[in-house]
Amino acid sequence: MNVIQLNTLGFIQKIKEHEEFKKYMLDYINERNSDTIESYGHVSYTDWNHNTNVNRQYVTKIGKILQPYLNNVAKKLKATEVVVSNIWFQHYEKDSGHNWHYHTESNWSAIYYIDLPDNVLKTQLFDLHENKILSNTNIEEGDLFIFPSTILHRSPVNRTNNTKTVISFNLNFDGVFI
Repeated sequence: MNVIQLNTLGFIQKIKEHEEFKKYMLDYINERNSDTIESYGHVSYTDWNHNTNVNRQYVTKIGKILQPYLNNVAKKLKATEVVVSNIWFQHYEKDSGHNWHYHTESNWSAIYYIDLPDNVLKTQLFDLHENKILSNTNIEEGDLFIFPSTILHRSPVNRTNNTKTVISFNLNFDGVFI
């Protein structure tokens, strides 16, 4: 088999509405009970099992906030359509993380960093060609990070006493114009 290396794009955008939404989202998570959030693998709390339910309160709110940012990416990708195929939050406490994985049935993965008190907790991408973890993503709290869903990635195990909270979702861009 011949292997070729293809350069690709990733996008990082600062969400200007972040401070207000952060408070809302952390309160939302704290108010949930065990019926609506659960542990998933080594993730402390998530609503992954409800990822297709677009009627969750925060999903409606974040959808309105993120739409112009997603439109910015669509424009760069020369696409006219943006479809969010599912969306969920993940909350990581000490000793929690998410193993290496891909996202299936989507073209792009997105992570909005609600709470990222330490840069060592940012999502790691793995370069299969170079066989190493990429270190060139300058992610900060309040950023929206969008990258191809075929890139192997993980949330490293949280060895700090801080928590990390993200909203993750899968995207498809289509309706290409050139």
